[in-house]
Amino acid sequence: MLVIGLTGDIGAGKSTVCSLLQQMGAVVVEADRIVRQIWLRPEIIEAARKRWGNDILDSEGRIVASEVASKGFCDEAEYRWMCDLIHPLVMAEMERLLLEGGEGLKVFEIPLLFEVGRPDWIDFAIYVTAPKDVRARRNAMRGLDEEAIAARERWLLPAEEKKKMSDWVIENGGDLKALREEVERLGELLLKIAYPMLVSVTCGSESEAQAIARTCVEKRLAACVNIVPVRSIYSWHGDIEDEGEWKAELKTLRCKLYQLKKEILSRHSYDTPVILAHSLTWVNPKALLWLREVLDI
Repeated sequence: MLVIGLTGDIGAGKSTVCSLLQQMGAVVVEADRIVRQIWLRPEIIEAARKRWGNDILDSEGRIVASEVASKGFCDEAEYRWMCDLIHPLVMAEMERLLLEGGEGLKVFEIPLLFEVGRPDWIDFAIYVTAPKDVRARRNAMRGLDEEAIAARERWLLPAEEKKKMSDWVIENGGDLKALREEVERLGELLLKIAYPMLVSVTCGSESEAQAIARTCVEKRLAACVNIVPVRSIYSWHGDIEDEGEWKAELKTLRCKLYQLKKEILSRHSYDTPVILAHSLTWVNPKALLWLREVLDI
């Protein structure tokens, strides 16, 4: 599993990027959707009402988002109070969703990813940005004027600082076609490194294991191979066999599996070699980047 934290400027196109990645097969979790659900909780509504009064509620006692925005973004004290009320709950819900498991690419869209502190469960960060005039036009179409945007952005970290804190930056100043092409390029890479694997096979001799290992590494089908002596007890043609073998464990990615399997079978001396492919739940980000480089992804 590969976990991406996606953030960006207001009006830069974060939701569009998430939608494009979702179309490619990523699982997307949006912070804004979780926030909307949190604002429905009675205890949250009551805490806000005590802080800001009944003006933030409609006739049915529900939160009016525009009224909350006018209160929450008016000064730093109110903004910090609102963040402390909402964001710990958002991150807790995201962690819960993450722990549900699964494999593949998971994208968590978090507008305040760097402001609230990047969680240690985020493997890589993507920052979406666009020129100010482009974002202003997009925001105007959503009913957000420059004053409303300025009220929100004054509490955010500078764009250049967030770019430096990100692993990838998506510049979304063009049309949808250009954005789609850029997202698809990045998405294809992420989907490849999201599926690390450990492939194992036993051989009759150390030299055979070494030959298979060297060939697979030279052909960029495996990034590394560990070879260890093992004792194998197995059934063969009705007899119980007990003998020494050499086990090769090959570190690779799923996109290389077919070629890797074919290479092992072509060089193995056994009539029935046993090749086991193990999907890995998680690999540390630096190791994934190393796999990408070595396997020429």
